[in-house]
Amino acid sequence: MSNLRIVCTMLSIWILGLTGCTASNECKSAQTIANSPTEKGFTGYVVERKDDSILVVDPAFQDYSSNGEESRYYPAKWFSNAPDPQIGAYVEVWTDGRPENQPYPGQARAEKIAVSCPNTPEGAHLSEADAIRGGLYSPDGEKLRVPVIEDVQFDQDAGIWTIRMRDAMSTTKNQDKNDIRVEDVELTE
Repeated sequence: MSNLRIVCTMLSIWILGLTGCTASNECKSAQTIANSPTEKGFTGYVVERKDDSILVVDPAFQDYSSNGEESRYYPAKWFSNAPDPQIGAYVEVWTDGRPENQPYPGQARAEKIAVSCPNTPEGAHLSEADAIRGGLYSPDGEKLRVPVIEDVQFDQDAGIWTIRMRDAMSTTKNQDKNDIRVEDVELTE
């Protein structure tokens, strides 16, 4: 009888362990996503959404300054079939393999989307994604046609987020670099 009890207990622990190991995370860290080698994954920030489509812009630019001028190309794509990711989220998107439309920004149908876990620094009320969303909805952020999120910093002492953005569509020398400040306030529901 005691052997049966031990076997049943061990079996129960094993089953619980298996279900815990197979549970998928709803999000991955931005660092994990950025370092993951993928063949078709497209990473970047969600900067706009229309219906079930999202505009994702990769902050890692391609430098075309060999001609003596500052020239940056930021990969950007509209992905349809993307009902969940919110503006400000860092995502990795895999397409369904269909041919992509190539005007800038490109267009493709999403097959799978991995959303990074939003970072909330110690002492902050807003997550990084909330601060980015606030910056994009600010008067300066709304002027950018294809916003590029270059950097996000939180100053705990001042209670201020600074989001460095550029306009990927700008033809000016510095592509309209903007440091947008967002006050760290507690969100109410």
